Amino acid sequence: MLNGILIVAAGAIIGAVARFLITHISSELSHHHGFPYGTLVVNVVGCVIVGYVLTWTANHEHDRWRLLMATGFCGAFTTFSAFAYESMAYWHVGQIGAFMLNILANNVLSLGAVLVGIKLHR
Repeated sequence: MLNGILIVAAGAIIGAVARFLITHISSELSHHHGFPYGTLVVNVVGCVIVGYVLTWTANHEHDRWRLLMATGFCGAFTTFSAFAYESMAYWHVGQIGAFMLNILANNVLSLGAVLVGIKLHR
């Protein structure tokens, strides 16, 4: 049990730092204005990783990789709460087009990314 917790924690540390770096760089590139590309990128990339890792670990005894990458890394790397907040921020200022684009892009691209991850494994 403790070994599993440590593996998840190690993945979470790496995932959180990676998310910070991607969202920070994205924010700098957009001069702190505009569409939340960083959140979209981490969610889509995280879905590719989850699709790949969970497909790979379903056919083998790789619990450590599942814990490290899917539970730890992707759990800390992807962010539904930021996606929800950023979507509602658009709604509250009347930017309905950006609100709808953010929801559509995150959902369609993330679902497609899981499929890509599954296909990459096969």
